[in-house]
Amino acid sequence: MRIEEWRKVIHQNFTGLVLPAEIGLSVTCQLLIDDISNPFGLVYVDVPSSGKTIVLNFFSDCKDLVYTTDSFTAASFVSHAANVKTKDLPKIDLLPKIKDKVLIVRDLAPLFGMRDDDLLKTVGILTRIFDGEGYKADGGVHGGRGYEEECLFMLLSASTPIRPRVWKVMGNFGARLFFYNLNAPDKSTNTLASQLSAKSSPKEKEKVCREATFKLLNELFFNRGDGIFWDKQADNRQLLEEIAIIAQLVACLRGTINVWEELAADGKFNHTEPQIEKPDRINQCLYNLARGHAVACGRTTLNDQDIAIVLRVALCSASFERTKLLNKLIENDAVLMTDQVIHGMDWSRTSALKYMEVFRYLKIVDEVSPSNLAVGRSEKVIRLTEQFTWLMSKRFKELQALTGSDMVD
Repeated sequence: MRIEEWRKVIHQNFTGLVLPAEIGLSVTCQLLIDDISNPFGLVYVDVPSSGKTIVLNFFSDCKDLVYTTDSFTAASFVSHAANVKTKDLPKIDLLPKIKDKVLIVRDLAPLFGMRDDDLLKTVGILTRIFDGEGYKADGGVHGGRGYEEECLFMLLSASTPIRPRVWKVMGNFGARLFFYNLNAPDKSTNTLASQLSAKSSPKEKEKVCREATFKLLNELFFNRGDGIFWDKQADNRQLLEEIAIIAQLVACLRGTINVWEELAADGKFNHTEPQIEKPDRINQCLYNLARGHAVACGRTTLNDQDIAIVLRVALCSASFERTKLLNKLIENDAVLMTDQVIHGMDWSRTSALKYMEVFRYLKIVDEVSPSNLAVGRSEKVIRLTEQFTWLMSKRFKELQALTGSDMVD
């Protein structure tokens, strides 16, 4: 089966889930590329019953390629269970079970809903595991144990919308997880009624999609079971530079900063020193995602479709408020005034000023003198920095258009 046939099957059964499923394929196919050593984690985000679990289930028939669980804890990777003998612990460790596989976790919301201290500890462990270098820990009962060899795996998971405090914790550890917002549209009364009288049930449709996904992945991995050599020297330089710009943007968008509500004497918000991760790791992960998509499509060279997939994931991989403000900047030709933010985002003046300041601290925008734009205006004005003016280019809009419809053609 070729990917064009697979897309048609998904589209016929679940209109609107082709693109998220195709991104899942892109994550999975990274396992085929010889030089990839970075685990990649993708979390589908949306409200309940939006299709997240359905997409994950498309991959569940690939038993030799995936390891599926409904939930897990960070301690599951290398267990120190006191009620298990030391010699039996490797049998229950999660890390060796997912090596060279895709770990599918149907709900990460319980993890993201932990208390701050527990979340901090868990994200710290996940950060180390996502380095792909194994994990070793010391416990009071079994002492030091774990795995020090390389452990490549991929993660596909789902969650309800992420709370701001979780983004802050993840920002302190650096980008390890990427996100895709399904943004499933509301269904009309007529559509919901038609679903009840449809000949095929959702489970029957899901089974058809699982079979198609199994067939596609089975052929890809069977034909390239010994791995794929990727000739990096043959990559188009322009496409690589576009990935780099996108990586720099994600690093800034996910930067950690605490902003106090009170205003300082100069009218600015007090804030802590911004912590912005260097974009190197994000750059590599997004490059790997682009290559995974190319492989899923039967190619070993990058093209515009691959960059479009990267862009779509990148623009979902920051907090809702920040991505919303970025989109509003793009819509308004890179320049926003306070009143435009207040009315366009339905925010209070305090929130508008705060997020405008955050973007300035994170070096996404510069503050512009209002007199340079319109005589008599006294409100704050921000403009995208020169580094990110690519977001206003014709090329950026062309890439957005490639994933603007249900299917990537």
